[in-house]
Order: sequence, then structure tokens, then C-alpha cells
Amino acid sequence: METFSYCGHELIAVNHEYTNNDINLPAAQEGVPAGAEDVLKLQNLQGVTVMEVAEDENGWKIVVDSPFNRRIHHNTPMALVGPAAGHALLQTSADATGTMALGTLNNCGSGKTPWGTYLMAEENFNGYFWGKDAVAGHPEEANLKRYGAPGEWYAWGKFIDRYDISKEPHEPNRFGWIVEVDPMDPASTPKKRTSLGRFKHEGAETIVNKDGRVVVYMGDDERGEFMFKFVSNGVYTPGGSTEGLLDDGQLYAAKFNDDMTGEWLALTPESTGMDAAEILIFARTAGSAVGATTMDRP
Repeated sequence: METFSYCGHELIAVNHEYTNNDINLPAAQEGVPAGAEDVLKLQNLQGVTVMEVAEDENGWKIVVDSPFNRRIHHNTPMALVGPAAGHALLQTSADATGTMALGTLNNCGSGKTPWGTYLMAEENFNGYFWGKDAVAGHPEEANLKRYGAPGEWYAWGKFIDRYDISKEPHEPNRFGWIVEVDPMDPASTPKKRTSLGRFKHEGAETIVNKDGRVVVYMGDDERGEFMFKFVSNGVYTPGGSTEGLLDDGQLYAAKFNDDMTGEWLALTPESTGMDAAEILIFARTAGSAVGATTMDRP
């Protein structure tokens, strides 16, 4: 959860990471969706809420008719932006351009940028996908296994094709990103920032470095995975344009040494043997390629 102040308005942005299906669905179903209508209900319960709050003599309360109030859910259109946008691995039958995804999955921790936007962290997206029988021989078999997809925690793929990897093999690649949303502009389109890498994001902490560049620190919440940081090429100027700051820069993975020192290893085509887009889409594989330090769910 993060708070934002804007022209006298106080806004709260809060994530709704997952559902409790045995509570959210009729008891007789034992937490299993009976059809697409049940899936839609569960989709709408997850995502992110932006809401305005105001204080009076009785304390804080929600401003129920605020124009800032907004629900961002599993079917909200979102732009894929940055170096990986448009890549063939992000293209589906519904989006041949690979630049517009539907929704955000399993938002865990969050972050707040110096310019007042909210960073939504997509974490355990793998659990929403179906089709374990389709993994063997799949063109991305190794990558699917590395990301634990399909997890089949939910039966959504039985009712909605895009969650079935046998029908939409690239759909999992459109999740696991950091998503930036502007709480002050309810009409704005959330943006999946591919420069920040794809993995099970626990959160995103942003600072402005002494030289003015933006640095985003991120952890991959999986045993045996890595810590990452992104450093922008551009410089942040308070009040100035932030366009492209989170799209143009360098992604690094952390290496820790036994003598208590460490270093950040740049994930580049030269250091990983992968092309620039694949580094971002499969950031875990890139981290392994450079010898980053495996960790216990950072």
C-alpha cells in the first residue's frame, strides 16, 4: 500500500494479491470455479484499488464519489513498453503486436516513484496458468519450468483460453513485470515496464542516485533466485518529464562474495549470450548466465 497527495487530495493505492476461493465461491464448490462467470468474479476481486480518503471530525473515510477512485483488475488493458515490447515472445492471437496485455496478476509488494506513480509488482503469476500436459516438447519448455508455469493452482485455463498454454503459449510471458500506474490520472493506461525484468517481483524500491539517475531495487521471491536493480540512463529532474526514465537503462543482478563484499553484474548480450529482449523476458536465466548469487526469496 502507498499513499499519495495531489492538489489537496489524499489517495491510497493498495494491492489485492489473491483470493480465498473457499470463501469467495459457494461452499459446495470447495473453492473450484464452476465456469467462466466464477473466474470473472475472482479476477475482479484481485489487482489494485486507488481510492481517495478525507479526514473529518470522526477520522478518515473513503470519498465514495471521488473521480480518482479506480479498480485495476485482471482484465484492465495495459501497455507493454520498453525494449521487450513487441517481441515475438510477447505476441498472442489476441495481440499480434505484443504491446497490449490484459490485466495484472498476483500483485505482491509495491513501490512509489519520486514523481508520484505507483509500482505494482507481479509475483506468482505462474499459478494462474493451465496445461501441464503441454509443457513437454513446448518450444519454451525450459523457460516455463524455470518460472514454474503452468502452476495450475486455479482451473482458469479450463474456461478461458488465454490461461491455457497449449492454446496461448506466450501468455505467461506477459506477466511477471513491474507495472506503473498514475493514481492521479484515472484515465491513464497502466504500463508494464519491461526494462525492469520479468520474474516473481516482491516489490520495487526506487531512489534517485547522487548523479540524478533513477535506481530501482527488486527481489525475486523464489528460493534460489536473485536480487536485481535497474539504473536509468536518463536523469530525473523534479517537475520535469519522466517519459522513458524506466524504459531506458541497464538491468543488473547481484553477486555476493564470502568476504562480505558484492558487485552488480550487468545483464547484457555480451555477458549472457542472450539478446536484449530475452534478457528481460527471462531475467532469471540471464542472472544464472552471469553467475549472480542465488538467494532465499529476497
